[in-house]
Amino acid sequence: MKRLVMMLVTFSLSLPVTAANDKTKPQGETKATLPAEEHKDGDGHDHDGGEEEGEKGSVGPDKGITEFSERAGFKLSPEALKNFDLKYQNLIGDGPWVLPKSALVHSGEEVNVFRRRAGFFKRVDIQTLKQTPQDLTLDSDDLRQGDEIVVSGTGFLRIAELAASGGVSHGHSH
Repeated sequence: MKRLVMMLVTFSLSLPVTAANDKTKPQGETKATLPAEEHKDGDGHDHDGGEEEGEKGSVGPDKGITEFSERAGFKLSPEALKNFDLKYQNLIGDGPWVLPKSALVHSGEEVNVFRRRAGFFKRVDIQTLKQTPQDLTLDSDDLRQGDEIVVSGTGFLRIAELAASGGVSHGHSH
C-alpha cells in the first residue's frame, strides 16, 4: 500500500498543474510507470536511458514541484500545497525550539525536519536536546527565527523531495 501511495503521489507531482476552473486538457503527454518487478526487458520500450523524465521532468512551472535547488530546496505549486494540506509551526526566538514529534522525518539513519523559508522546503539536520512522549526540544544551525517547520504532511514532502532531486525514477533505471 505504501508503494501505491508513493507511486500515486509521484505521478501526481509529474502532472501539469491547471487551474481548477480550466476545462481544457493539459498539454503534453503524461505517463505512469510501473515498478521494476512489474515489467521486463523486451516489453517494447527502452531501458537504457535511465530516466525518461527524471529530475527535469518532475520540476517546472506547470508541475506540482515548480523549482528545485540543492541549496534552497524545492517549491511546490499552490495546488500541490492545497492538496498536501501541510501544517506548520513558526519558529520564534533563537532556539532551541520545542516542536511536536510529528515534525520528525526519518530517512535511513537520519532524523530531520522540513523547513519552509521563502516558499522553499528543505530537509535539515537537527540536534535533539530533550524529548517527551509528544514533543522534542531541538536546535539546528540550519534553522532561524521566522522559519516554518512542517508538523503535518512530512511524508508527502519527502516523496516530493525525492522526485525533485531525481531520487524517484520516473523512467526505467534497470
